[in-house]
Amino acid sequence: MKSQSFRVLPLVPLIAALSAGLLAEEVQKLPDMQVARPVTKDVLVTLTDVPSGLDGDAGLVDLARRTAGFTVSDAGARGFGTITTLRGLGNTPFFGDSSAPVYLDDIPLATAATFPTGLFDFTSVAVHRGPQANTLFGRAADAGVIQFTSARPQSGTQSRASVTAGDHGLFAASATLLSAPTADTDVTAGFGYSQRDGYIRNTTLNQTVDDRESLSARVKFTHRPVAGTEVSLHLLGSRTRDGAQALVPLGGPFFAVQRGQEGRADTDFAAAALGFSRDLATGTLSSTTSYSNWELSPYSNRLVVFGGFDFDSVMTQTQRTFAEELRFVAANWSAGTFWSTARTRGSTDRIFSGFPIERSSFTTDADTLAVFGRGDFTVAEGWTLQPGLRAERAEKDFERIETIPGSTIIRRGEDWSALLPSLAATRKLDETTDLTLSLGRGFKAGGFSAFTGRADLAAFGPQRAWTAEAAYRTTDKENNVSYTARAYASRVTGYQIERSFAVPNSFTDEYLVVNADETRVLGFELESVWKPGADWTVQLAASVSRAELRDFTDPFTGTSYSGNQAPYAPTGNGALRVDYRPGTGFFAGAGVSWTGTTYYDEQESAMFAQRSYTLIEAEAGYAFARGEVRIFGRNLGDEEYYSAITPGVGHATPGAPLSWGVELSVGW
Repeated sequence: MKSQSFRVLPLVPLIAALSAGLLAEEVQKLPDMQVARPVTKDVLVTLTDVPSGLDGDAGLVDLARRTAGFTVSDAGARGFGTITTLRGLGNTPFFGDSSAPVYLDDIPLATAATFPTGLFDFTSVAVHRGPQANTLFGRAADAGVIQFTSARPQSGTQSRASVTAGDHGLFAASATLLSAPTADTDVTAGFGYSQRDGYIRNTTLNQTVDDRESLSARVKFTHRPVAGTEVSLHLLGSRTRDGAQALVPLGGPFFAVQRGQEGRADTDFAAAALGFSRDLATGTLSSTTSYSNWELSPYSNRLVVFGGFDFDSVMTQTQRTFAEELRFVAANWSAGTFWSTARTRGSTDRIFSGFPIERSSFTTDADTLAVFGRGDFTVAEGWTLQPGLRAERAEKDFERIETIPGSTIIRRGEDWSALLPSLAATRKLDETTDLTLSLGRGFKAGGFSAFTGRADLAAFGPQRAWTAEAAYRTTDKENNVSYTARAYASRVTGYQIERSFAVPNSFTDEYLVVNADETRVLGFELESVWKPGADWTVQLAASVSRAELRDFTDPFTGTSYSGNQAPYAPTGNGALRVDYRPGTGFFAGAGVSWTGTTYYDEQESAMFAQRSYTLIEAEAGYAFARGEVRIFGRNLGDEEYYSAITPGVGHATPGAPLSWGVELSVGW
């Protein structure tokens, strides 16, 4: 059992900070809170420039296609079963935490199921690559941190609304409202709604399968009661009511199925954060208290498997997380503490050809405590050193109650600790060029699988990595071009791999996680922006990587898969986009994106592999003083590909087909 001191101690500095912060006298507007200067942070995408997604909003998948080294395997169920991979490190489909946690402003999310498939009204995103992010953020892991940032009121145009319509019954509407900033208060709010018909048709029932509908809203209130003090309240939520998960049999038609029943996938997400910051003589003290609640209720589907048998699944799952983060940022150093407690609950009913084969429920309690810090020192002319250190402890308690096929109870508890040093050295070669060499250690906690009835198979260990990186950045002002090139190498122990129907002579132990002793990841990334003219922009983002299992033997069959590509980690990705955007008048843009080969099992099975594919998009329109109208098209080559594969049931999620739409947006 966990001690009560572990649960309440992090609240003590928060209370002290709040008490100290309300003693000032004057009123002034503070800038956005900043962390110490990062090593590998790059604001890669301004989300207002990302075209509307196929569901009427800019989605996580659209963002990944424009970001070097970041990919999303979208399982078609609003995050459930989705895999996000950064630099060859990711989550397992159902039970592993993400290797790249997401921050929505100041709200941390640890598991990919809870990541937003639509991005509310956030305006920019930054990817903090590598384990150096451990020393900047309370919630962190072994690959980095992805941070979405919302707009704050500025002078000029404050609000914007848009309406989108297109094929497949697409309709979407959104609005972002920003109050005129005052000396002591500002408010931002956003609203979004989208719907579309499914791409997949059930020819037996003569209906579309994967219809989608979502509603989201966000509001942030910021108040400066006294000089140097800022208090904020951030609320956001979403509600989706979709049809069945988009799954089709492997090797069959991409957009047609035959089965006698369809399911649904309903999700709800809500989060709140209370923020506080106070300017002191030596730096800025800030704290964030956040709560998030994600619910999948219900998820149901029917698949035709194993030569024509019906396989029905009905599941519910929830995750509630409370977190407290305290930071102090000075001129050349920063430090912080982080504490979170989360409870994940779920229930599962599975029926095979009319016979119940599983009925179970589970609860996982997870606590995380971390202390972190980083320095930023100029040691000689043109040389900067950034040493960092993070200490983390994670604890998880697990209980699984099974009533079918047998009456069993599994109770397990594990804890893991990590000491994570990092060091970066930057050499400024001239006014526009620098070279950074860094080395750091990353950590991702282990966990438990709720889809196995055997106590000896439920637990899996943590994932730990050492990562070395060289990053070269330069800007050619004469030719209006800038680029960043990075090369990295990671040695990973305990690489987490999810297995499906992996236990010989057992039909009910469907999904569990095992650890590979050693994995090596090598990669190269290139990002560039070129402005050949005042109204022209050319953007390039590309990566190649190799995540190789160096030491992994199947624990059930004894077969060695050493030398194979790690599952879920593509061989690279890339995007090239050209835009012509004058201030007003006609504009146009086109882009092409590429995703490398991805295997969904460690055997490199051809059946469970998505070979590399290329997608084309384009848009054109007319901009006027207060808005614009545009027509856009996605997957213009009508490429057939799978956005995710589920080996255990021999099904996959097809990527979206050729689609088009028209959007009108107005600002005021």
